[in-house]
This record gives sequence, structure tokens and C-alpha cells, in this order.
Amino acid sequence: MGFNIEDVRRHWDRVAPIYDDSNSHKLNPHNWRFIEGIKYLRSSEEAIKVLSIWSRTGDAIPYIRSKLPNAEIYNLELSIEMRRKAKQKYPNEIFMETDLSSINLDDNSIDYIVSPETLEHTPNPPQLLKEMHRILKPEGTLILSLPPRIADFHQWVYETFVGGHGDGPRKGIPSFVVKKFLKQAGFKLKKHRAILLFPIGPVWFIELGNKILDVFPFLKELGVMQFYICSKA
Repeated sequence: MGFNIEDVRRHWDRVAPIYDDSNSHKLNPHNWRFIEGIKYLRSSEEAIKVLSIWSRTGDAIPYIRSKLPNAEIYNLELSIEMRRKAKQKYPNEIFMETDLSSINLDDNSIDYIVSPETLEHTPNPPQLLKEMHRILKPEGTLILSLPPRIADFHQWVYETFVGGHGDGPRKGIPSFVVKKFLKQAGFKLKKHRAILLFPIGPVWFIELGNKILDVFPFLKELGVMQFYICSKA
């Protein structure tokens, strides 16, 4: 991918102090990863086991708990400073370290894996997917999202004209390559949905773009967030 995990860690340690404020900007589409992602969680009062990787400052937690209030959530994060901030925000939650290549959890132990905007920051995406497959229960679900290659341009425009914390070392992955990686890791793709054809603007405008992508699948690669909903093959 042209970078190593320490490059990634250093970036996110550095931007941790401004991460939450940067993502609160009205033009930042940050929360759409959670708004769309939790659609694929089935509401339950049971003690479902969920892996959130990587978890940054814990933004996914309230969204996951809105559907799974009693879930046991394992929040895996690369950055020491991000974990420190997350623990301050959510002192009763579980936070663990990850190097984005190995996951310190048992085989077949997790009901849901929620992985928003992670794979493009991983030096070895196939290895991380293999680990996800290993720990997911046979009946479990992977909810994966990441930007396509074209979103690298969107990111540059946003950072140049709006600002933000920067995305650090990353490389967008075309959807056909993601699908190949998923198949090689042993996943079965159940749904591929693209959102954020229009990544900024009022909600009605963003949702209009999402509907256009649903109606015209050949435009999917233009959606800034690509969702892959998978089970074990």
C-alpha cells in the first residue's frame, strides 16, 4: 500500500486532540458511516458480541447501542491517543489495541464486525480480512465500509478548502478489488451499496444522491462510501 503501520499510528496519535472537533463540522460526512452501517444490525436485547475496528474515539458506540443496547462491544484502535480520548468519553466500554493485522479475540466468537473506513488505512488489507473471518461466528455479519479510489480526490478537496484532521496514510481501493479480497478471505458478499454521491450539503440532497446510486448501479464507484455486507461463505 506504500506505507507502514507506524506511519498510520503516528498520524492518528497526532490528530487525536482535534479529531472530534474536526468531524463535527457541518460539511463533514463522517457520521454517515454509522447512519448507514447500523441499518444492517438487527435490533436485539441480547448480549450480542460486536467488534468495532478501528474505533477511533468511540463514535460508533452510541449508534451500535441504539440497536443493541446490551451488546458487549470490543473497540479496537491503533492509536494510543485515540484510545485515551475514547476511554474518557466512554469509561465503561472495552478498548483494545490493534495493529490492523491481528485481532486478539477467539475464533468464531463475534456476532457482528463493524469496520467503517478502515481497510484503506491498512498496509495489508487481505490479512486484516482473514482475521475478521477467523473471529466471526458462522452466522455472523461483517459490515465493512471504505472509500473507492476516486474518493482520494474528494478527500484532497475537503482538506484543501474546508480543513479537518487529514486522513493520513491511506489508499482507496476499487470495489472490484475489495470484492476479490473478501472472496479470498472466505466471505460471501450479500450486499454492496454505495452512498454519498453528493458527500456534502443538506440531508435531503445527500439522500437524493444515495437514491440515484441505488437506481443506477453503474454509478456506484462514484459513491464516496462503499458498504459491503458479508457473511461467512
